[in-house]
Amino acid sequence: MTFGRVRQPICYSYQLDGVEITKTFGVKDLGVTFDPGLTFHDHILATAKDSFRRLGFILRNVKDFHNNSVVKIIYNARVRSKVETSAAVWNPYESTYILLLEKVQKAFLRFLYKQMYGYYPFMYPTKFLLGTLGYNSLEARRNYDQIGTMSKILHGKILAPELHEKLTRLFVPNNYCRGRKHKLFAVPACRTVARVNSPVPRSLSALNALLDGTDCDIFADGWKKILSVCLKYCEKSVC
Repeated sequence: MTFGRVRQPICYSYQLDGVEITKTFGVKDLGVTFDPGLTFHDHILATAKDSFRRLGFILRNVKDFHNNSVVKIIYNARVRSKVETSAAVWNPYESTYILLLEKVQKAFLRFLYKQMYGYYPFMYPTKFLLGTLGYNSLEARRNYDQIGTMSKILHGKILAPELHEKLTRLFVPNNYCRGRKHKLFAVPACRTVARVNSPVPRSLSALNALLDGTDCDIFADGWKKILSVCLKYCEKSVC
């Protein structure tokens, strides 16, 4: 498999014991489908399709349930867990794929609202349903997972030496020096939109924005406070 976004990639015929190895254009690793351009579009489409299938099966079988807490548990365990698996890697930035995934939860929220209040919320916006039913958007949850994962690497809670080295390129805070102003985390230079929105640069930019808007010290504060601040930032950033 050849990774890259050039129009005419270099293709070479590889052989093993005299037998030519078949070229592939998609491979699944730990449940995530990788494509040659690392866009993860195929993975997102397959995830949305499977999630809709699971959701449809659940909604058909819980119509007579009287305990809505059980309905939420089933949805969280069978659908939301599917649509969020390894999201820190494939978190989309294109609105088309963000909205596609949100449709899964939107269908569930409208069903749940009807179960709780007795009528279908035709004209109610999704933000109203999220607040009323106590849910966050899937986009906010994916961003939170991505920032949280990078924060765990910084704190050594996840052992990933190569990623840790990329994340810990720091500038002196503005309060301690004159001249050019820098954010705390050094975001690598990016020439393409895809690179800007890849996990490491995207997370570092989010951490810089988070630290600018709060009094959180990502190195000194307790872990619960850090996660709480991250979640509030993600909720606010997608509004």
